[in-house]
Amino acid sequence: MSTSEDPNLLELFSQAEQDFQDDSFAEDVLQQIDRERRKTLLLWFALFVLALAGLALLASPAIATIAMATRLLPVSLVEVETEWLRLLLSPINSVAAAIALAALGIRKFFRWILR
Repeated sequence: MSTSEDPNLLELFSQAEQDFQDDSFAEDVLQQIDRERRKTLLLWFALFVLALAGLALLASPAIATIAMATRLLPVSLVEVETEWLRLLLSPINSVAAAIALAALGIRKFFRWILR
């Protein structure tokens, strides 16, 4: 490695030490930042309006689906005659438990595949 000073590098450092005489560069950067901020805010506002419109259109079907699911989830998969056994098995003898086990199985399968 050479210990001599590179004249191009020295010239760049001397330019960096100079003060900006005119603030047009900073003003241009600030204007670009403001423009990008306005674009971003406009995009978020449009997405918010679309989400509200979608929610308004899908509210009734979504509520009906949730109501059906809440009636379906506690249904027993296998009828158990004995009361104490039915109470004992109720956490795992329901549609909700079957869905949860299926979701865990799918998750484990994808983790196994993607590792």
